[in-house]
Amino acid sequence: MCSVPMKLWFNRRASSCARTSTLRARSVNRSNNSDSLDGSAWATVYRAGPSTWHRHAAARVASPTAPLHDPDLGIARSQRAWRIVQSVNAPDLFALAVPDAELARIESCLHRVVELGDPFLDQITTHLIDAGGKRLRPALTVASASLGATARDWTDATEETLLGGVAVELVHLASLYHDDVMDEATRRRNVVSVNARWGNLLAIVAGDFLLARSAEIAASLGNEVAGLLASTLARLCKGQVAEVRAAYQIDRTEQEYIGAIADKTAALMSTACRIGAITASLTSEQVEIVTTFGECLGMVFQIRDDVLDVLASEQELGKPPGQDLAEGIYTLPVQRALQDRGTGPALRELLGRPLGPDEVTEARTIVASSPGIADAAVVARDYAIDAIDAARSLGDGPVPSALVQLAASLLEDLERSTRALAS
Repeated sequence: MCSVPMKLWFNRRASSCARTSTLRARSVNRSNNSDSLDGSAWATVYRAGPSTWHRHAAARVASPTAPLHDPDLGIARSQRAWRIVQSVNAPDLFALAVPDAELARIESCLHRVVELGDPFLDQITTHLIDAGGKRLRPALTVASASLGATARDWTDATEETLLGGVAVELVHLASLYHDDVMDEATRRRNVVSVNARWGNLLAIVAGDFLLARSAEIAASLGNEVAGLLASTLARLCKGQVAEVRAAYQIDRTEQEYIGAIADKTAALMSTACRIGAITASLTSEQVEIVTTFGECLGMVFQIRDDVLDVLASEQELGKPPGQDLAEGIYTLPVQRALQDRGTGPALRELLGRPLGPDEVTEARTIVASSPGIADAAVVARDYAIDAIDAARSLGDGPVPSALVQLAASLLEDLERSTRALAS
């Protein structure tokens, strides 16, 4: 007979598999309509219900300005340029939902749990913490635990909720340490990467240390949280392996791409929300709703990130663009560009092998000129709609409204860049 923790694991795994299958299924038979919403339409969407969101999603709106793209792509700038990388910062988006003091507690707790008093080790483990970051995942944890709160009756997040969010953020930070080793990256968040400064060995060990601290925290929060974080880490590894295995495969399927990003990105967003709900003892229905919101939000986040890797500059990204193309990771906009009759042949001539800097720029230019960017935005829109619908079903109040705004702003950021390319 299964122990209680094992039963919980099986239940979560079944739920996770069902969600991932649904996410994969959505990648099939997408509409080719790349129309999107302008600012006024978005305002209407926020006030209206889901059916209005769907009606407005097909509205055709002209772009008023062009984004600030990487000049190497040869895309014209306008005098009223709009930055393609919109500031999607947790403190801004949750200003009406999560007080600044709460976000400051997250930052303080991050330092507290990784600093051991060893000056050398502390310098390495806090390197990316000090470099900044959106802290989106722990903010989602706190927000999910505070669904019914308002500014007037706000109660500080419990220590359990705070530590749950920090545990998730430590997994995220560890993945960045390890990713930079795998990618041989030299910059992250506009600073020298850990591996470039201290070497691959220390970067790997420091990442392992962050994972160990995360596991220690999760264990202190009980079997359910510990098991959830462990299974999420397994999903992250599974997604990363799938991505590495598909390197340089021009015929990588869209279903494979969707499955990989659901595991490597959406899983951790989903877990951040779920841990907040668990530590706040919310109803089982609320736990499942915020879990769905996090999973769909993670899909939008990763598709947007993959588009930015094609369009944005190094200054905007905080790291060199085109890394996925250089390393043979062919994401959704690239896959759609490969399928296009106009851009596919030239792109196939370039891809399937490692690329030099000039070839990366050429490949990015081809993808940017293809329907791939607009197609990716259409796929992201469907996930954003699901995230918004989930947030709305949580009721009124500043926290559900902030969750709606978060999903919508990510998509609006992506769709503005799409409209600018078409203008």
